[in-house]
Amino acid sequence: MDEEKKPKNSRERRERNDHKNDVRLRLMEKDGDKLIRALGNAKMVAVLSGMEIMYVFVFRDQYQCFIHKMDAEEGRRKAFPLDERHTAMIKNLTAAADQLFEITPKSDMDPLGVMVAAEKGIISYLDMTGQLPAEDMDFMDWTSPESES
Repeated sequence: MDEEKKPKNSRERRERNDHKNDVRLRLMEKDGDKLIRALGNAKMVAVLSGMEIMYVFVFRDQYQCFIHKMDAEEGRRKAFPLDERHTAMIKNLTAAADQLFEITPKSDMDPLGVMVAAEKGIISYLDMTGQLPAEDMDFMDWTSPESES
């Protein structure tokens, strides 16, 4: 798709006909049992902690965990067997999480494509709700008492 033809905002995205790479995101409560249930239902879960994001899903009879800084290209991957010990470890991820998102992909989507689509949606959600850390200068900073000398 040409750069000028790519949808630039959510309204344009809703109006386009091609939704093959869309995923459904749902904010989850921090409940380990619900996290394990979602994974058992072929869903992916995004675990946010600070500016790091971990995608957890079950593939080839293992818990797959992809971890990286939000909106970064590089990351790391870990895999764990689906046994009692590692299920308890995955369940306890909720204790370290700031937020959890349940991701429902289309059945024919590749896991990497699901993560890319989900991350765009998560970043958009965090931006809309004012939860992304500001990278720009606070233009009202000059009004603070510390800046007056």
